[in-house]
Amino acid sequence: MENSPQEQIENMMQSIVGQGNYETAYLLSNEGLPLAYVNKNKVLKEDRIIEISLLFQELRNMADVMGNISDIKELIIDGNSRRKIIFRFFDITGQAFVLALVIPPKTTYRGLTNKLVRLIKKSLK
Repeated sequence: MENSPQEQIENMMQSIVGQGNYETAYLLSNEGLPLAYVNKNKVLKEDRIIEISLLFQELRNMADVMGNISDIKELIIDGNSRRKIIFRFFDITGQAFVLALVIPPKTTYRGLTNKLVRLIKKSLK
């Protein structure tokens, strides 16, 4: 029996978290609804990641209107602790999604994130 799209996405998120490349991973709809997630260590509370995601979507829209910066693909919060919070924006058949990730210090994430986004796009088409 084949896994549902949500299970496939969460399995890959779980694998990446297990390898230590992510601490937390959320796939959110444009409205901030969690579609898939792995948040084992509760590094960031779910309601906070949703709030920040919605705020950044608004910032993304404002950047387009005010600064003519269209289609922002990624926003990164990076502080002195070297932990990063990444927000990756993408569309699937006209519907917007946000991938929110907490990345531990000194850890690569782009290659795995690109792979995860490809899986999400394939699973949700």
